Amino acid sequence: MGCYDTVMVPCPSCGNREPFQTKSGECLLKEYDLEDAPQEVLGDVNRHAPYDCQKCGASFYVKAVVTATPALWTEAEVIDLDDR
Repeated sequence: MGCYDTVMVPCPSCGNREPFQTKSGECLLKEYDLEDAPQEVLGDVNRHAPYDCQKCGASFYVKAVVTATPALWTEAEVIDLDDR
């Protein structure tokens, strides 16, 4: 088993923070909140998506807009699959 980083993502239905593993970035077993995760960490944040919230059961994933220039990093949005 290799190293990874974790991005804590709020469930769009109940707000419970769920751990999304990512193998992009440095993979030093660091933990980030979605709101302040570096763009290089968000590169494959959906590698196990969709996620099911452990509290309410909602299925969701992260829609991350990653740019080629880190200074232009824009936004990440949590997508609730139950609302599609």
